[in-house]
Amino acid sequence: MIIGLGTKGAAGSFDFEAMRCLGVAAMGGAGVGECLAAIQRIKRDNVESWTAEFGALAARLEQEAEGALRNGDPVSAAEQFRRASTYYRVGAFYLSAADARQRRYRALSREAFQRSLRCVPTRTEIIAIPFGEAVLPGYFVRGGEGPAPTLLVLGGYDSTAEELMLWIDSACGARGWNALVFEGPGQPGALAMNPGLVFRPDYEVPVGAVIDYALCRSDVAPEQLAIIGYSFGGYLAPRAAACDPRIRAVIANTIGVDIAKAMRMAIPSFFWKLPTPVIDAAFGALTRRSIAARFFFDSAKEAFGITSPSQFLRAWEPYSLWDVQKRLTVPLLVLLSEDELAEAPKTVLKDTLTFLRGLKAPLAFRIFLREEGGAAHCQLDSPERTPPALFSWLDQVFSSVPPTGDEQRSNDEGFARLALLLKRHHGAEYAALADAIRREQIERHRPF
Repeated sequence: MIIGLGTKGAAGSFDFEAMRCLGVAAMGGAGVGECLAAIQRIKRDNVESWTAEFGALAARLEQEAEGALRNGDPVSAAEQFRRASTYYRVGAFYLSAADARQRRYRALSREAFQRSLRCVPTRTEIIAIPFGEAVLPGYFVRGGEGPAPTLLVLGGYDSTAEELMLWIDSACGARGWNALVFEGPGQPGALAMNPGLVFRPDYEVPVGAVIDYALCRSDVAPEQLAIIGYSFGGYLAPRAAACDPRIRAVIANTIGVDIAKAMRMAIPSFFWKLPTPVIDAAFGALTRRSIAARFFFDSAKEAFGITSPSQFLRAWEPYSLWDVQKRLTVPLLVLLSEDELAEAPKTVLKDTLTFLRGLKAPLAFRIFLREEGGAAHCQLDSPERTPPALFSWLDQVFSSVPPTGDEQRSNDEGFARLALLLKRHHGAEYAALADAIRREQIERHRPF
């Protein structure tokens, strides 16, 4: 099996997830050689083959970690448990909730990651955040002694707190920031701990509970709270920032303005107008042929609490930022990768740019190009490229002095790259929208 970047390559439906797995190698979450060896044995578009290979790799590494502990080598054990955690998560990815292996592999992934933390001293605590009668799982990474700025880290539709930790934990701590990584309603870890705790459009409510927890800690500086949302989190995090004034900055990687509109663009318009029984039958046939469609529907049954394909199509309708646009006033950084821009439907893209143009918030962009790496969705092909861009912007936002020359050039470059890629992939009309956003930002704010 050969991984193809961008469009579907020789690995078929598994290309993106294979790349996503390899992407965390820089953070110790995967081994390039061992991962490629497993990938080469996977049969194209064969979910059972995918599950078996990554499950076996995870189990082997877990056994090696146990052996390292018996031999008095906790450092090697921590490294092996960390990689095993990734492989158990990856092995579970395409399984439905009806398959007992999904819950078992997810639990083993979480357990292996937490065992890696216990092998050697770290700055990380395993936490459980009260949320009504439920509990939200997560991790707290200390940035240093005393109160420190804190980044709330929120994933999307299918990411786990353990994967988020690989992307961001050491990057925060090394820069003096706390990281509070958590899973909320609808996300895998929260669902495992609280069956039936499904996604909800008013995500400011669970995020508010996380902030309540954070502000009870003496190591959190209450005036320096920021939040980042990845993928579907690019809707969830801005929504929370618009509704909770305790959040002082927000990063969307990437922003999701109208999720239902994006979903509709992926499905022929006539499909939405069909009678419900026809939709259910047609979508059922599609899920039998398409691994991606089957994954989205199977996971949505658990994440949204739905039972039929017609409900899946309508479950996304409330997830729109338009109703909180005027309330989103804190500085906003939008992280965008070239593949996302190139593949965005024009209707969705224009809607997003129009939304951003109407914001009162100070706005900045950081754009990741194909020739540099990090051009895949959420930079999952090279997630190590995200923290330098993210933290240089956060330093500007929370600084009491104007941006330096280098910082201003980064801000200017973000808009310039956005306009360049919009013109390249969508035409001059879209580049003009980016230029208009930039001009209006200069008029409203000192640049961030």
